[in-house]
Amino acid sequence: MTDFRRPRRLSSDLDDLPGLFDYVDISRDDIAGDIIVRKTAVTEPADPELPDIPETQLVPRNALQFISFGSGSSGNCAFIGTSKGGVLIDAGVDGKYVTEQLLHNGIDAGAVRGILLTHDHSDHVKYAYSLLRYNRNMRLFCTPKTLNGLLRRHNISRRIKDYHTPIYKEFPFEIGGMTITAFEVSHDGTDNVGFAFETGEIKMVILTDSGYITERADFYMHDADALMIEANYDAEMLMHGPYPEHLKARIASRSGHLDNADTAAYLARIVSPKLRNVFLCHLSHDNNCPEIALATVRTALRSAGAKLSDNPLDEGTNVCVLPRFAASSLFIISKNHITK
Repeated sequence: MTDFRRPRRLSSDLDDLPGLFDYVDISRDDIAGDIIVRKTAVTEPADPELPDIPETQLVPRNALQFISFGSGSSGNCAFIGTSKGGVLIDAGVDGKYVTEQLLHNGIDAGAVRGILLTHDHSDHVKYAYSLLRYNRNMRLFCTPKTLNGLLRRHNISRRIKDYHTPIYKEFPFEIGGMTITAFEVSHDGTDNVGFAFETGEIKMVILTDSGYITERADFYMHDADALMIEANYDAEMLMHGPYPEHLKARIASRSGHLDNADTAAYLARIVSPKLRNVFLCHLSHDNNCPEIALATVRTALRSAGAKLSDNPLDEGTNVCVLPRFAASSLFIISKNHITK
């Protein structure tokens, strides 16, 4: 009998690549892709669909790149990465918008290695499965307890387990040239964490949705170059606002959220010339406003003798509020150098 099947074309390069449903080692740059390298020699032509990068934006290869795509109870998601790759912090913003904003800032979505979950509340996980499903280069990084909480709390496909790579508090792991450590956070989600990112001499810490500063959070934040930290509510606005008493009590509890004054007092205690950028996140739409949060934090920092800056390019600590419904600028964080 004649065999009419087409002969298999042998290729060592293709044979080395994983199958569609195989586990992919995210540390392999040849599979996971690469972010556009800035201030380094470019050996291959850039993707024509990606925007040109002005010379003024070129930065060292080991810099951290940071964008927020939305911050608040309506949805939370941010990107942090290096020239070797990056991750999303939470997935509460529509994936199409996230992809568009990455591209707008010269970052290929193929360079995003995965999603790191801080906890299992809807405004942090709503689009996790759709992002994973349509971006096969991504994995889901969270603790096993957080994954169980995600499946228990939400109507979400159990196939999300197929994308899961377990992480554990205080056990560092590496993605895209970054050493990442999850640490204990006090909130009423399931197994809540914050994240510390380090590359070279640069350290950035993410702390959102926390009722108070835990001992481990303090350990990682006190010597950071950049912080993304919650300033959720103004105590007076919450007290006299429209929320029912039980919700007010939940928000103000030690497993709820940080208010402006608590965040300001903590920052005043740890501020130093090393702390160049503070991103205030997760502001309440009903119980806070950017002007009040900024004024509270900046006043406390001035009282502590900190040198403040209104421009990330200048020396001093720059404090800004991350937009609630829109993407922020792309921030480039390197040693003694922050641009946007």
